[in-house]
Amino acid sequence: MAGFIRFSTFALILVALLVFVVAPAVASPLLTQMLRDTGLRGEGLNVSIGYFDPSLLGGRAEQLTVRGENVELPPALVGTVDMTLGGVSLLDRTFDRISGELGDVTLAAGGLTIEVTSVELHGPAREAQATARFSPQQAQQLVERAARRAGLPLDGVRLVDGGLLLQLAGLETVAGIAVQGGALVLAPEVGPPVLLLQPAPSDPWRLSEAFVSPSGVTVRGVLDATELSGRVWTGATP
Repeated sequence: MAGFIRFSTFALILVALLVFVVAPAVASPLLTQMLRDTGLRGEGLNVSIGYFDPSLLGGRAEQLTVRGENVELPPALVGTVDMTLGGVSLLDRTFDRISGELGDVTLAAGGLTIEVTSVELHGPAREAQATARFSPQQAQQLVERAARRAGLPLDGVRLVDGGLLLQLAGLETVAGIAVQGGALVLAPEVGPPVLLLQPAPSDPWRLSEAFVSPSGVTVRGVLDATELSGRVWTGATP
């Protein structure tokens, strides 16, 4: 009887090691390769799941982390990816929540190439809160390109608390940056708004508000991370 108990204890320990230690170590490179097989391109792509996770017994993972550099997420190129997915189903490739940061993002939208310092994400997978931060230089470039496209004689841009000072045809005027009708616009004191950024109807993200300070521009919105990840897995381009 004592021998059976010792054997049973050893077997339980072995199973626990296989499930909670060996399985994550084996699964991580397999998941990384699966991600690469979708056509996702990037340097140092790595997918990892946590050790000692009891949800692994049901084909789930409490947390799954994705990291990489220069990752192509059309229509964006992301310099650094550090994202954690929560409540992950390894069988149907879904997740409940997301958190993390995308750094040095270059986005192609509306015929423009837009550079963003960082995008932070957190919240439910289908309605994750997204906060994008533009450096002063990035914000100035965004405004200057939009002004040229609109035919405005813009000579200079300077960020101040709550807005921008624009040099238009030798005159200084004040403008704000706001979200109107789902689009990010430059709103001068005089004249119509100038479109800066607008998601396409098929894009999985929507804008909600924007703030300006001398240190840069902050734009907030909502991202359907489930939709975006589904496109990655299927190899579809947004």
